[in-house]
Amino acid sequence: MSKTFYSGGFLYDPALKEALLHKRDDQTKNNPNRWAFFGGLSKKGEKPAHTFKREVQEELGIKLDSVAIQELTDYFNPDFNIHRYVFYAKVKMSRNLHLNEGEKYEWFTLREAMKLNLTKRTRQDLDLFRRNLSTD
Repeated sequence: MSKTFYSGGFLYDPALKEALLHKRDDQTKNNPNRWAFFGGLSKKGEKPAHTFKREVQEELGIKLDSVAIQELTDYFNPDFNIHRYVFYAKVKMSRNLHLNEGEKYEWFTLREAMKLNLTKRTRQDLDLFRRNLSTD
């Protein structure tokens, strides 16, 4: 993969049926003060799942087990003229995370999450997850 791409997603606790999202702060260029996934742009030579894993570690200070990471979808995002890869990682809920980026993080049921001021693509991707992969 030679082109830069976006890779992001969320943590999901299947036992509680809750997803971890973060609220972007007002200093960010894109989608300030909106709820979104953890993620960012790829570095040279990275594969999409590795980018997601690296971004979660940078933003939350945790290392995800590769077997916990599941691909949700990927598509070209015309809003930013870049390919978007979306993942989720099945984990047990933790409130002892250290947010290094954004305003705050919080666990939400999928129903609660859909009521938030989500970014356009976060809403689209969470809805896909909700409809196809979970029991809400």
